[in-house]
Amino acid sequence: MRATLFALPLALGAAIASVAVAEESPISSTDVSADNSPEAVTRAKERGAASAAKDILAGILRILYFGRPWSVGKPLVDDATGYRIQILGGCVVTGRFVAEVEAYNGAMRQWHAKNRPTATPR
Repeated sequence: MRATLFALPLALGAAIASVAVAEESPISSTDVSADNSPEAVTRAKERGAASAAKDILAGILRILYFGRPWSVGKPLVDDATGYRIQILGGCVVTGRFVAEVEAYNGAMRQWHAKNRPTATPR
């Protein structure tokens, strides 16, 4: 019995770690002290669109969210696309981060508008 009680937290910890890895952010511009020059923002937009294209090919359909806390009780689903929401962070972000997220979400929404998948997004 003691061995089972000891093993349960380890198994749960491994399961949580595997979910966290699966939900890794596709956005690389997370450093608050990052370069926010026009060139860096342009590169961030390109990375965001490229990350979305890669995810679309892999069947990973999601909308990224940051900013104000998500409303309690509101499902983590995007109203416009029906895709799941992945929360990336709070309000303290850089221009590069915003540009990359907006490009990612824009590419996802554009793909959705053209394809309207019938399968359930994962």
